[in-house]
Amino acid sequence: MTIEIDAELHRRLFAGINEQGFSPEGWTRAPWTDELRAAEQLVIDAAVAGGMVCEHDPAGNLWITDPQAPADGLVATGSHLDTVPKGGAFDGTLGVVGGLVAVLALRAAGVPNAERLAVISFADEEGSRFNTPCFGSRTMVGTFGDEVADATDKDGISIRDVGPQDPTKAAGLQRRIGCYFEIHVEQGLALDPADVSLGVATRLSARGRWEWEVVGEANHAGTTPMAGRRDALVRAAELVLAAQREAEARAGAVATVGRLTPWPGGTNVIPGRVYGTLDVRALDNATRDAVVQALVDGFPDVAIEHKSTDDAAIFDPGLIGDLHACAHDLGVSAMDLPSYAGHDAGTLALSGVPSVMLFTRSPNGISHNPAEHSDESVCLDAIRVLAAAMARRLV
Repeated sequence: MTIEIDAELHRRLFAGINEQGFSPEGWTRAPWTDELRAAEQLVIDAAVAGGMVCEHDPAGNLWITDPQAPADGLVATGSHLDTVPKGGAFDGTLGVVGGLVAVLALRAAGVPNAERLAVISFADEEGSRFNTPCFGSRTMVGTFGDEVADATDKDGISIRDVGPQDPTKAAGLQRRIGCYFEIHVEQGLALDPADVSLGVATRLSARGRWEWEVVGEANHAGTTPMAGRRDALVRAAELVLAAQREAEARAGAVATVGRLTPWPGGTNVIPGRVYGTLDVRALDNATRDAVVQALVDGFPDVAIEHKSTDDAAIFDPGLIGDLHACAHDLGVSAMDLPSYAGHDAGTLALSGVPSVMLFTRSPNGISHNPAEHSDESVCLDAIRVLAAAMARRLV
């Protein structure tokens, strides 16, 4: 059976979505905004034109299914349409567009059991507005409870104000999914130096987010001697450097302090308090935890508060094998590639849904940045491989 990918549909839909939330500084589509809704509507219109039905679940995830879709056993694909502030054009969007193009191609080819095909655009994957990463998938699998809807953005607006009123009603919907595939732009620089087009994800790293606060004493910047200062920012700087040392001391670990906020923030005032964040990742849970514990032990005077944790997600060996086999059959180069980023596919995998990801080569390794890129020919190859692998799961 020949599966013809509609390259023009991919091109048109990808471009249309990336007209939403664009500025010269990058793309910004926060969840439950006009920009995000406009992007979703383009996907809905294309899906409906292809004979599919679209519905948002109580958590705000967009499900695209066949009118005769069964209650379970769906062969699903997808990603998300929200972005980080001033982000790139590919992260998330490629997975939704590529997934829909693949599913429509399979339906047009008349594959048996096509009613089991589905595309999901997950809500608020980036978590950049409400600090709720993978909101849609986490709520679906029960990691987030009802209280998450009270999370607020910088303007004090809650998720419940603009989005789902009762997101926990989506809990358990992952049981509809028999298996899940996700295309994503590579976030790093491994494929291009190896001259390989696609990366088949083997796992997602263990990761976690923490917030911390150093308390010192605010005082006059000119009249306070150096020996008598309790400068909270100096202690914060020590913690930042310690995080780097502890990560470097453990193979495969990374640690990032992405935000520092000194108080009161005056030019001529010694900081009395500093608020900061900490992101730690490693290929296994124990290494991640060891980095954080070393900081907790080394800084007993600093309150380090846990915010969220995702354990290492191991992807399904059978789906990994399918992607490799289909890439080989189609003459597309592919290699195994673990990822340090968080994705909805990882949330599903941790809940027991057989899942896998397929990364498209990035020539510069840049992500969450307007320079994020993957060549169209590579993206189309990924869609072909995805369609072939999904067809295997319909048998």
